[in-house]
Amino acid sequence: MALVTLALILTLMAPAYASSANETSIDWFMKGYNLYNQEKFSESLDAYNRALELDPRDSEAWNNRGIDLGLLGKYDDALTSFSKAVNLNESYAQAWFNMGVIYDIKGDYPTAVQAYKRATQIDPSYQKAFVRRNIDTDLLMRRSLSCACPDQLALV
Repeated sequence: MALVTLALILTLMAPAYASSANETSIDWFMKGYNLYNQEKFSESLDAYNRALELDPRDSEAWNNRGIDLGLLGKYDDALTSFSKAVNLNESYAQAWFNMGVIYDIKGDYPTAVQAYKRATQIDPSYQKAFVRRNIDTDLLMRRSLSCACPDQLALV
């Protein structure tokens, strides 16, 4: 009887062990995505880190990891993640856009403009990137024209 009980317990537990041993980077990516949607950014970050351990060439996981890091105030680490995403996929407009957002937060508007510009070159219909690029360009232009130089003020 004890042997039958032990066999039954092992049979019931086997799928649980098998599923954790067979988890893929996609499983962890989806866990991260679901945790992000629950605004559990630290837990989401952990899941993306695990996904990247399993597949370090997943540009989407790098991008989403960067989003979590940015939301957690770890801006330099976020930029590193976005850079890895675009190094893996140069045509990843959203990662370029997200990089621009972090540069905005850091006050590096010229670099933000370049990131937004890259996003709009990749996806000409990326409206948010156009808007942010134009806002930052206007901000930079205002700064350059506000030197209180009489000759430049006459041009404005």
